[in-house]
Amino acid sequence: MKQFILILLLLVSLFRPGMSTADGLTDRAPSCRVFLDGEELTAVYEKAVSHQRFWTENPVLSGTPVAVAVHDGPCRVEILLSGREAETALLRPLVAGIVPEISEGRVVFDLPGPGNYTVEFNGRPEEALHLFISGTDPQRPSPDDPKVRFFGPGEHRDQLITVRSGETIWLDEGCVLYGQICCGLGKNFTIAGPGVLCGSIYDRWQDTIVPVNLSNCSDFTIRDITILDPSAWTVNLLKCRNAEIENVKIVSARSNSDGFTFQSCEDITVRNCFVRSWDDSLVVKGYGGDARGITFDTCTLWTDLAQSCEIGYETRARVIEDITFRNITVLHAFHKPVISIHNSDSAAVRHVLFDHIVVEDAQMGLGDGTPYLIDFTTLESRWSATLKRGTIDDVTVRDVRVLSGKRPAVRIWSFDENSRVDHVTISGLNLLGEEITSFSQLTYEAGPANGENIRILPPSPGRF
Repeated sequence: MKQFILILLLLVSLFRPGMSTADGLTDRAPSCRVFLDGEELTAVYEKAVSHQRFWTENPVLSGTPVAVAVHDGPCRVEILLSGREAETALLRPLVAGIVPEISEGRVVFDLPGPGNYTVEFNGRPEEALHLFISGTDPQRPSPDDPKVRFFGPGEHRDQLITVRSGETIWLDEGCVLYGQICCGLGKNFTIAGPGVLCGSIYDRWQDTIVPVNLSNCSDFTIRDITILDPSAWTVNLLKCRNAEIENVKIVSARSNSDGFTFQSCEDITVRNCFVRSWDDSLVVKGYGGDARGITFDTCTLWTDLAQSCEIGYETRARVIEDITFRNITVLHAFHKPVISIHNSDSAAVRHVLFDHIVVEDAQMGLGDGTPYLIDFTTLESRWSATLKRGTIDDVTVRDVRVLSGKRPAVRIWSFDENSRVDHVTISGLNLLGEEITSFSQLTYEAGPANGENIRILPPSPGRF
């Protein structure tokens, strides 16, 4: 799907000379100051984001503040904007139920504990603070441990970190590592810590540096790190298995900067993560091997471009199966579907669950996007590499709510009778307050070759 995929298939990516430079990320964000329990945070960075809603090699970038902190237990947050007044403030995700107050020019609210939040000012997503608070890690290693590569507070530039089996890479509080962490054929390693991994010094097309790039690895953990301004896919796993990813925060803005992208992987679990992406937020693909047993659970997304929860387009595998997207909150979806399977190659995609998905702001279809909430297709695409189209079978979409924005459409479209979409069940679908129990209530595009077992049901008792 992406122009630089051949580079991603290497076991270890290489840096190129002549990498571009960027303003120091560790400069304090000029747009706001952030205080926790009266103490001002120093780790408030001005981060590149893009509000452009059509794909291009070099999207227009703007800045938004990202605050990263370590704090245990409840805390009071105060935000002081620079050069403008906050007339209103909205904290997301809305399920947190936290209503900021504005007092003496400051936005003030109380948090129950660690978490990943955004605060939008004056009704504008373009004016948003990303606030990532992690608790103290009881497994914080000693800097003197011979099995640990410890990156302390401050900047660490042009770092190519190749993880060894049995090793821990630790980014400590206050650390900003400009570089890449990669591994081929490794196992039993950990990438962790409350620090920042950043790609802002690299050129998107000349360098194409994937911040976390792992191939043929197994039995590893990634937790707590924050990844900012990647120049390519952000966390890329190729033919990996048995991995746990927890509380990783991603904010990206450049072309093809997908959040978590897994190629032909098995038994991967992603929990409690935050992704703001300028391409697919969570995506599963097949490249020369099967994909199965992948779960995304309790994640918060902000999708500026492309899909939020995606399988495809590249499905060059025998099977892609047992894929779960559960307890996903999409703060904003501006461009393409929230829930999608695009099988444009030959795989049998089956046993897929989308469960308990909340879309707080549905704006799909802006720019060169499409207006679908749900999009399941076996159509050929410009990324197709096989002559034969595959199938989509046994898909459950359960308890999906769109809270505000535009009323989206649904598309289910089969390439032909040999490449059908079938056995799809949608239940508990609520669009802008309306319970959907029939396709007649939807703007629905159904392909003539679809299977006969595609249905909408009322919500199950006790759900949502």
